[in-house]
Amino acid sequence: MLDTSSPFSPVATAPIAEARLDVATRRLRKAIVGCELAPGEFIHESALAERFGLGRASIRVALTELAAARFVSRHARQGWRIAPIDGALIAAVLDGRRRLEASLAAQSLPEPAGSNAVALLGMLRSVTGRPEPAALATARAAERQLRDLIAAGAGAFARDWLEEIWDHADRIVRMLDVAGHPILPADLGDLVTALIAADSEAASRALAREHQRFADALAHGFLAASAQLSRPPARSARRRSKRRTGVTTADRSPPLTKEQQS
Repeated sequence: MLDTSSPFSPVATAPIAEARLDVATRRLRKAIVGCELAPGEFIHESALAERFGLGRASIRVALTELAAARFVSRHARQGWRIAPIDGALIAAVLDGRRRLEASLAAQSLPEPAGSNAVALLGMLRSVTGRPEPAALATARAAERQLRDLIAAGAGAFARDWLEEIWDHADRIVRMLDVAGHPILPADLGDLVTALIAADSEAASRALAREHQRFADALAHGFLAASAQLSRPPARSARRRSKRRTGVTTADRSPPLTKEQQS
């Protein structure tokens, strides 16, 4: 019989190895969702291992798991690529949210979950719209905690699917934050009220309004970002004046003196 206390025992080492793999997956996923690893960027296992202080084997397993969740893709001789944020991804996220979040209308928020939801809602509202980066970060975190709390009773499979689609949505929102065109966090007050009252019809209506608000906010955010990228760089008034007259400083001759005129 194997001695399970031995350092050579598989039973003793497996949990440690599993914990390291879990840490690697969580760390890389957080970096991708937070756009620390930029959308469309090519990355290499060795560089990631050095950057995050993780083993290369753990990085490879983590990237394989993240590829299954469509956060990265592998490219021969180029390494791994962070999934770009494009129209196809945005459309898939919007459709996925509508389909997956519909089941939340059947949930309820009994105590103490109801009180916790109200407290998170108060925190979210207290910082929403404030210009400080810390306030925006707090609002984003409170909104996500509130969503996770609402999904807590949805069952293991539903929670996993919701976590995945919300991470993709958070990554899109974060990209707009980084681009300087943040969208307001959701006001989930009507949804929380409906779930506390166990009113599934009101909860369904609140979810539908939130889905439409999110789609509209993304559209406006990306339009603003596109307009900024397409705007030509501003020229100084002096440079514009020179371009209009066709005369530069070098073309101008100094006035003649009296001796030169004679």
